[in-house]
Amino acid sequence: MVVSYPHPALLWCHSGSATIRVGTWKCELPAGELCFAAGPSTVSGDGLVIPIVFPNLGISGTSRRVHLGVEWGDFMVYEFSRSLGYLRGARTLSPEIARLFDDPAAPPPAPEADEANAVAERLRVNPGDQTSLEDFAEQYRVSARTLQRQFLASTGLTFSEWRTAYRVSSAAELLARDFSVAVVANLVGFAATSSLTRAFRRHTGCTPSAYTPGSVGMAPAGTPPEIPSSSTWHRSTGSDVVLWVYRGTATLTTPGYCRFLGNGDSATIPAGTNTRLDIAAGSIALPMSADTDLDATPELADVVDCYRSALGVVTRADTASAPSVFTFTQKMDEARKLLRAGLRPKDVSRTVGYRSTAAFSRAFKGMHGISPRDFQNEQFVEIAGGSIAG
Repeated sequence: MVVSYPHPALLWCHSGSATIRVGTWKCELPAGELCFAAGPSTVSGDGLVIPIVFPNLGISGTSRRVHLGVEWGDFMVYEFSRSLGYLRGARTLSPEIARLFDDPAAPPPAPEADEANAVAERLRVNPGDQTSLEDFAEQYRVSARTLQRQFLASTGLTFSEWRTAYRVSSAAELLARDFSVAVVANLVGFAATSSLTRAFRRHTGCTPSAYTPGSVGMAPAGTPPEIPSSSTWHRSTGSDVVLWVYRGTATLTTPGYCRFLGNGDSATIPAGTNTRLDIAAGSIALPMSADTDLDATPELADVVDCYRSALGVVTRADTASAPSVFTFTQKMDEARKLLRAGLRPKDVSRTVGYRSTAAFSRAFKGMHGISPRDFQNEQFVEIAGGSIAG
């Protein structure tokens, strides 16, 4: 399966493995690793990759990945739940996640010119490549001076500086995986351990030996943070909402009614009710589609699938008017319900809050892969077929 995300995103591999592509950049992402996709990305493979997107992620620089370990799984699912926009105060990335990318060993920017970018790609594939500037220039049929200018113009670094910066970045990633300093120096192309140490200190302010395995930049990732308690008031309007306690416990409170939810429990918030949701510390509750089969045991992959399409449609501009992924998904659930009931797409558009039928149709098709009119026609055909069969 191949999934595309049109905006910068964090991509957490929860289980299995996947391949991430962002432009010409590519990485293999095993379980327990987190990737920052700096632009439109594609995800392929059989792994469960959880997307985390906020209106403004607050992460700069090029695409890169960090190794956290599978023990971070619950915290990353919690971060995914925050990104849906249904929890109170969840507007930006958690500081515990944001700091993971505050990385003095981040890779340098890619050069823009074709020849320099081709050279950079060669070095990204093999940081230990010892080919000189002059030899690279000859291979790509430009002068060494031109190639040097290309690197400097778009990255602010000379060829030699760029290569060293990328070697340091690669070294940091290998050190985080418990490779020894001597082995890392050899793998990334430094002639001696002392050469790596000097370059590493110059770029990061820290020696390789002081770099904590399992860390990102100079801050140790260590054990995952505690999941804090959270709450939200939810006004369910047109569609029922199903809540699933993925971990821990939560409490649903409506006027005159209170229900305690344990690990694995699900509950439906009926349309038109005011409900307070209190989620205990260390716990995670995920909203699901109103079409969810409560007789079946929910799966995390199903919840991710429920919102994945919405991420490609929702406007991710950093504005107060941009709908959350959760709100948008609710609108599309309500739209399907109204279309099944026989309302015209034009009337459904107004009911779910769109100013134009065209905008509604684009959003609906982006979410469901079919236009509102075609969806409605399919429903009528199914009903007619059932009546004839009966």
